[in-house]
Amino acid sequence: MELLFKEIIKEELEELEISLLSSIGSDVDLATEVTQYVVDSGGKRIRPVICILVAKMLNYKGSELIKLASSIELLHTATLIHDDVVDQSSTRRGKQSIHNKWDNAHGVLVGDFVYSKAFQLMASFNNPEIIRILADSTNRISEGEVLQLTFKLQNNLSEKDYFEIIDRKTAELFKASALTAATLSSCQKDEFQSLSNFSTSLGINFQIKDDLLDYFGDESLTGKKIGKDFEEGKFTLPLIKALPMMSKDKRSMILDALNSNKECDFKEIIRIIKNTGAVREVEETCNLYSNKCINELQKFPKSSYREALLDIIESVNGRLS
Repeated sequence: MELLFKEIIKEELEELEISLLSSIGSDVDLATEVTQYVVDSGGKRIRPVICILVAKMLNYKGSELIKLASSIELLHTATLIHDDVVDQSSTRRGKQSIHNKWDNAHGVLVGDFVYSKAFQLMASFNNPEIIRILADSTNRISEGEVLQLTFKLQNNLSEKDYFEIIDRKTAELFKASALTAATLSSCQKDEFQSLSNFSTSLGINFQIKDDLLDYFGDESLTGKKIGKDFEEGKFTLPLIKALPMMSKDKRSMILDALNSNKECDFKEIIRIIKNTGAVREVEETCNLYSNKCINELQKFPKSSYREALLDIIESVNGRLS
């Protein structure tokens, strides 16, 4: 079933794609070519969609919304390019990652180029609060990446540290998407707080679901190799919850495979995790955050845009890709 937002903001999404392509132009042909390669790979565009829907829900009538949504998507794209270099990921959205198709230098430099394009768009806003929110978010996202690298040196990761990482790396840009739209729309203080709570919870929910898909997703739908995070030595919530529930021998085997990058039977690891019952606990955590999202959105007047945001919440927990 097609999501509601694809119909009610169809024109805005078409404008977004045109804006993204025009924003990445450069006198240096290779910079345009490499950047267009990753922008053309699509993706869910969930962050700019949130930005557009929130502004529309708040009755924004101005002309800067698509520019804002474009800057948010470019920031997200830049983080993905750099993440792939750090993680040495071979694919992104079902295509070769930039550093794999070209090399690490291209990945780093083109990521910088996309960041600069995002900041060029941001600098054109008359409202300094929008610039501040996006600049602060970019800083927190970078800190989250460094924090994750720091924790990779440890033999385990606590739930507290896990949530600190995903709050910075994922939820932060969800929050910025909603709050910049709220600022653009000159919303009330209580509405601003509700949107902050909604978008942060949605970002956390989205990332936890993504972490579940790393173990139990369908590669043909996700465009991402199953077990990629495990292969990269990342502790995510399904594993964090499962480890205390398994025998000492199985825990030692899994931690050894995770920390040493040894060849392992990943299907067996999936089976062990599933048998602990940890998946149910992770899904309950997803439901907790999705309920927080719903509760915050219900504080706003009913509209097709609010319904589309509610539709996104439902789709995040039900998604297969």
